[in-house]
Amino acid sequence: MTTGRELALRPGSTRFDPEDQAWHDQVATLYAALREEVETVGRSDAPAAGYKGAVEATLLAVGSSGALTAAVACFKAWLARDRTRTLTVTWTDSTGAEQRFHVTGDNIDLQTLTKALERDS
Repeated sequence: MTTGRELALRPGSTRFDPEDQAWHDQVATLYAALREEVETVGRSDAPAAGYKGAVEATLLAVGSSGALTAAVACFKAWLARDRTRTLTVTWTDSTGAEQRFHVTGDNIDLQTLTKALERDS
């Protein structure tokens, strides 16, 4: 079981421009669902390879296996609504190494997604 893990989320889409209002509305829907289910969502600007300046990320603190399960369910539901959606999830494991995975609307596997987030190394 994972406790106290902070996940950085970066939603994406191959269909929408990042500045498109329709895209902003879709992302807001994801964040609202996460706030309702997990109750802890914050924002951070962090430097990222391949980007000029900082890239905004949404931070989600997952303090229990129940919160992790709720977060994964939100990810899956949001991704399933449009196969052009993507989600990149990044976290630091117990050794201090950054872990990351990228999932799309057409490669969702709830069991694999959950195992990736529960894994501690």
